[in-house]
This record gives sequence, C-alpha cells and structure tokens, in this order.
Amino acid sequence: MADRFAIVPSYKRGASTGHVKVVGAFEIQETDKGHLIAAWSSGFLPITLSFDDGECYSLQADYFGGTLLNGRMSPIDCNERQVASEALPPSPAGGSGLAFIDSAWSYAAWSDKQAGMTIVTAPYTDSFKPLFTAKMATIAIMAMNGPDYPGGNVTLVGRVDGRLTVVTLEVGY
Repeated sequence: MADRFAIVPSYKRGASTGHVKVVGAFEIQETDKGHLIAAWSSGFLPITLSFDDGECYSLQADYFGGTLLNGRMSPIDCNERQVASEALPPSPAGGSGLAFIDSAWSYAAWSDKQAGMTIVTAPYTDSFKPLFTAKMATIAIMAMNGPDYPGGNVTLVGRVDGRLTVVTLEVGY
C-alpha cells in the first residue's frame, strides 16, 4: 500500500517537506445485501461504517509501535452522524476538475477522477495547498492532528483495486 501515497513534490511548509506513511490498512468485505454508503469518525479511529442495508459497524484497531493492529468490526446502532461540521476549505483554481469529498480537522480530500486519485490538502492554510496524493477512489476522510507537532493521523475510506479499504496514515505537514 505504501506506494499508493506520496507527498506532493512541490509541498513546502517552511523548511519542512512533509511526510506520509501507512500505519494501517484494512479491507472491508461487503455483502450482496450491504454496500457502504457513508463513513465517519470524530478522530481517525474508531470509524462508523454505514451500509445501505441499514446496518452500521464500528471499525476499531490497536495502535502499537506506530502500527495499527487487530482491526475488528462490531455491530453498532446507526445513530445520526456525530461529527462536527467544518468551514469549507480553500478551493482549487476554477477549472481544475477536482471534486470536493469532505474535510476533517482542517485536512480536505478532493477527487481527481481523471487521474484516478485523491488529493489531500494541508491543514490550516488559507489557500488550496495539496499535501499528499492517494491512488484510491476515496469516499470519506477522517483525521486528528497531534497536539504538539505539525502532523497527525489521516484515515481514508474508499476503493483500492475495487475493494473497499480503510487506510490510516501518519502525516507530517
């Protein structure tokens, strides 16, 4: 999975060039009766996965030594989405062909369907500033920034080679 994620070469924040590293990836099996319609979280984990058959599951994992392990899904009630709304992030220049997916903790995900990838922008900027790309068709983004450094964890939910996948990344900006 690591080769699917890359810092945008032109990204700079002061002397920092940023970094992105996969810390966990989980394939989610869909059934003939249930296909994912939404995913959300107030941080980067646990994630609520909502399916079109009315079922919801919580995806949880343990964080050990910089890696997510023991991913597990548990059925939960399908309560209303409990995520704080954010202000719309800075948009790309007109005619870019990018479509806004969602934002979390000031990161924003944009779909580039022509290139078959997702662009995630840096948090806390007042202009459109691509941070990293993901070679996956993303439908949801969740995140949580570290309290004492310029970085955090970003979770993307989408399809990798046609399979529903949840990927959590350690990101520095």
